[in-house]
Amino acid sequence: MVNLMASICRSVGHDIITFTSSNAALNHLAFHRTDLLITDIVMPPPDGLSLISRARAIQSDLLAIAVTGHSGRYRINDALAVGASDLLFKPFRVDELKVRVALAEERRHSIEKLHEQRDTLHRMSAEMIKGLREELVEIRRENAGQAAAAAAERPKS
Repeated sequence: MVNLMASICRSVGHDIITFTSSNAALNHLAFHRTDLLITDIVMPPPDGLSLISRARAIQSDLLAIAVTGHSGRYRINDALAVGASDLLFKPFRVDELKVRVALAEERRHSIEKLHEQRDTLHRMSAEMIKGLREELVEIRRENAGQAAAAAAERPKS
């Protein structure tokens, strides 16, 4: 199944690294930025749900698709609760996997765009605050100068 899913993803242009154990995947994630994790839920410990949870602790913005052949045992809420962005039930059609991966890719691009917009807003607000502070300092200087000039003009008693 791992090789089949990797082959399908490669066929649409994705770079894929496969692992057959959660610990190997976690070791990789600790040192390499990853866009999408696809994992079966039922696997030797730690299981797929634990893998997703631990992987997202390493890379908080990691998208994950949980795969299961046990539709009665696992619900989408179980997968979402640990941070999965999608749940794919086996058996699945090739096109279904391609669509789920494409949706995850679109979600990744949307998230990146939102982060860029947030960063731009932070930068713009910081520049505005700096400009306002500079204007305030200038106004205070002018006011102090005017106050000093008015004091100098007052007759001394």
